Amino acid sequence: MTNSVHLIPLLFLFPAFFSSSLFVLSETTCSPPHTADDGGRDGSSLSQFHQFNLKIARLESILAESIQNLSEKIVRIEEREKRIDEMSQKIHHLQSVLSALKGDSIRADGRINALEEEVRILWEASRKLNFDLHVLESKAQDAEDRLKTVASQARKMTDIVTEQWIQIQRLEQALYITQVRTKRLQREVSSGKCTFLKFMNRLYDDHLLKMVGPNLRSYFSQAQHQLKRVFEAVKRSHHELQHFIKNKLEENEFTAALAHEELVFFMASAVITFPIMSAWMLLSSKFH
Repeated sequence: MTNSVHLIPLLFLFPAFFSSSLFVLSETTCSPPHTADDGGRDGSSLSQFHQFNLKIARLESILAESIQNLSEKIVRIEEREKRIDEMSQKIHHLQSVLSALKGDSIRADGRINALEEEVRILWEASRKLNFDLHVLESKAQDAEDRLKTVASQARKMTDIVTEQWIQIQRLEQALYITQVRTKRLQREVSSGKCTFLKFMNRLYDDHLLKMVGPNLRSYFSQAQHQLKRVFEAVKRSHHELQHFIKNKLEENEFTAALAHEELVFFMASAVITFPIMSAWMLLSSKFH
């Protein structure tokens, strides 16, 4: 663009230089040596000069028109160069924006990848939580079923305990009746009202006097020794009887809850001590 601007003054100087050249040419042409044919040649020279002037004028008009067209083209070129500069600036701006967008896109891609990784991790955690929730629901259902079973068993045990409590009350009543009868029997024995005991006393006294005689001390020591052996046997039998009673109680579902040590010990003791107490009352009545 700067080169075209510098050519503009040369284009304006070109017509003047061309006109001066033609004028010099016309002067040299119009000054020939004077001969006999000067009159005819002057007319032809003038016509040629006139033609040259016409050509020059036509060339000058063409040159002026060309200069005007060139000026217009230069103006358009300047405008286009200006637009090109503006477009270049816009292109540079767009390139910078594009570079920034590419950088943002790279960062966005990194952020997207990070978010996708977080989504994947959260999805795996969600799947694990769903699995754990399913397991917990299954365990809760199992616990509920077991609770229903335990509740049913508890209701059954309540009924069993109620029945056992009724049986215990009946046993207590029977024990109380047995104690009352035992005391009554003791009173009858002590007062001598029991005919069977009196008969046994007389039979025992007669047999004892016949069998013992003067060797009462030796028989007494033998009896003491036998009592020790009997006590050991009774003690051993007491343990075996406890085991037997406990097994029998546990075989029945209604009496299984009663198979504890206190009741088993009491029942075994009652079974063993009842005949011993009867024998003791019999012997005591003999010595009284």
